[in-house]
Amino acid sequence: MQPHTIHPIHQPQAPEPSTIDTRVKRAQSIFTVRTGLLALPVLLLSVSTAALGQAETDGVTALDDVSVTSSSETATSPIIGYSAQRSATGTKTDTPLIETPTSVQVIPRDLIEQQQAIQLKDVYENVSGVQQAGNTLNAQSEVLPIIRGFESPTLLRNGLRATAAGAVDLINIERVEVLKGPASILYGALEPGGIINYVTKRPLAETHHQVGIELGSESFLRASLDSTGPINTGGTWMYRVNAALTDSESFRDEIELTRTTVAPSFLWTPGKNTELLLDFAYTAESQPYDSGIPISGEGEPLVADSTFFGDPDLNGRENDDYYASYQLTHQINPVWQLRNQVQFHRADNRNESLRNRGVRNEDTEIRQRYQHEDRVEDETQFVLDGIATFNTGDTKHTLLVGAEVIQQETDWQRYRENLDNVVISNNPAVDFDPPADQTFSDEPASTDWYGIYVQDQMSMLEDGRLKLLVGVRYDDVKTNRSRNGTASPEVKDDAITARAGLLYQFNDQHSAYISASQSFQPQFPGTVDRDGNSLDPETGNQIEVGYKNALLNGKLISTVSVYRIEKDDVAVWDQAYFDEVGEAAYFPGVKQRSQGLEIDVAGQLTPQLKLLANYSYTDTEVLENQGDPSQEGEPIGGVSENLARLWLTYDFAGPLQGVGISGGIRHVGQSSVQFSPEITLDSYTLADAALWYSWKNWRASVKDNNLLDEEYIARA
Repeated sequence: MQPHTIHPIHQPQAPEPSTIDTRVKRAQSIFTVRTGLLALPVLLLSVSTAALGQAETDGVTALDDVSVTSSSETATSPIIGYSAQRSATGTKTDTPLIETPTSVQVIPRDLIEQQQAIQLKDVYENVSGVQQAGNTLNAQSEVLPIIRGFESPTLLRNGLRATAAGAVDLINIERVEVLKGPASILYGALEPGGIINYVTKRPLAETHHQVGIELGSESFLRASLDSTGPINTGGTWMYRVNAALTDSESFRDEIELTRTTVAPSFLWTPGKNTELLLDFAYTAESQPYDSGIPISGEGEPLVADSTFFGDPDLNGRENDDYYASYQLTHQINPVWQLRNQVQFHRADNRNESLRNRGVRNEDTEIRQRYQHEDRVEDETQFVLDGIATFNTGDTKHTLLVGAEVIQQETDWQRYRENLDNVVISNNPAVDFDPPADQTFSDEPASTDWYGIYVQDQMSMLEDGRLKLLVGVRYDDVKTNRSRNGTASPEVKDDAITARAGLLYQFNDQHSAYISASQSFQPQFPGTVDRDGNSLDPETGNQIEVGYKNALLNGKLISTVSVYRIEKDDVAVWDQAYFDEVGEAAYFPGVKQRSQGLEIDVAGQLTPQLKLLANYSYTDTEVLENQGDPSQEGEPIGGVSENLARLWLTYDFAGPLQGVGISGGIRHVGQSSVQFSPEITLDSYTLADAALWYSWKNWRASVKDNNLLDEEYIARA
């Protein structure tokens, strides 16, 4: 039995030793018309228009030109092409990637659009060492990632935590960034594999309007809007409004997704030293809850992949997701900059569904449970950073001093009822009438979190070729939880985490680095061993060595890294004890390890040809598990050793100017069922292709994902 990830505001649930999979069978097709971009792993036709009065493009991509505000890239600006030059995710300061002593990969808007991605997972799978996780116990909207062998259940939004797994729509996302390895020194309690930070679109000084409509297979329909420009004549106030409406069925019977997103933002620049960004977003999403189809002990499907084992008459899953935030930046003097961020996030999740809980009776029946829950999670985060740039002798410093306060409140009410087993067939007899007198449990929880940190980026030697990064952070976390008035023992943990990195820049194109970093993750209340003792916080340590280059005048960026991560005090569910006495318990002192090699290449090879390529080898192992020694030496479930992707884009010139083609392959190596690692899942390779035509302010394109109609199991 593999570990169930626990994080401070989510109730841990016993991972079922089931063989329920999420399965994609065939290529999908979509027809789209839109003034904007497209998005969706299917066949699409779209039409897009840029702002009236915008200069005509060279036919390569109409959207690239209208999205650039200046020739100077920043950590939050749009990116021309596939290769980002700068990021703030790895340091909390605007730093060139070639000078950052850790692996940070950036997926820009240009690539998101040309791949026509519709979900966050479609974007982060462009990065080496990142794949889908299989845990859907909390029925989250997003499929969360595994990074460097460890599940990463926390996302960042503009560098601020989004711990409640709500809905994410790509309509207002400018770039998606992945920081590899422990990031607790910057962002507090996290898993050691890494973190995903998505950066939203900012208002632009130039007027730009873009609308679109997409149609596709499985009755897919999506309409979108992106409008931005100045509000007043002086241009000190700017706005941006992104909106999208999505309605789609699925290859699975009885599944229909509806999602509405509205995301306005406002930027005020009263002077060159001050900037205020106001950012809001609302997403409403509903769809039946789908926990997959059963597979055998050999990893083979027992029914057609279209089979739905739920009850379509139940309400399913409904999410209302709210964000309200501001970021105030002020340059006090030539040395000090002050940055204050405040974010409120509410995830209002309701779910009434039947959940598959395992295959029984020699693969002939499925266990099911009726679950009706209403969970509201509120999180308020306050961050105050001071950034100082100064010299001491020949050494240049970028000093970051920060403080963070987070308060999380959860109101969780639910009713659960175990049901009779359902006979496995392509037409399962599932018909459940919910009881009228449901008694809901009351399970509130709260987390209070305080952190302070300091980091110094130093440039030394001739021309600052030697970069030294050191940082340290102190966190104090207190979590309370109760169930029907009975409180669990309070979990109060504090930790000091640190990082250090050394990078030598041979010239403007080549650099090499070595770094060490730590992670810290408190256990959730109720995470106890058989004797009722609370488990220690999970901690992680990483050593990483890497090489970076920026060729072709910085247009082609690559990173090669090798790493080793060790994670201690992992909370691993004690299934045997639960079966014996019916009480929750976890094995203490479990230790896991992940090590591997990663290669990422992205950029422009010629004026017409762009490239993204990556490969990762991830070797995981359970080093210690005294409670279940049979697991020692085994790999961590759900992790593929080999992942690879190649994507090429070519824009024609001359008589075919305006025509473009793109395509590539994705390879996912053999993996296992996440909580039953003895069951293996076959490797698979998918091919994708796209074609488009741009003319003046219009763009039409067609894309087919899974071009060869490969059948595969994505996760289980």
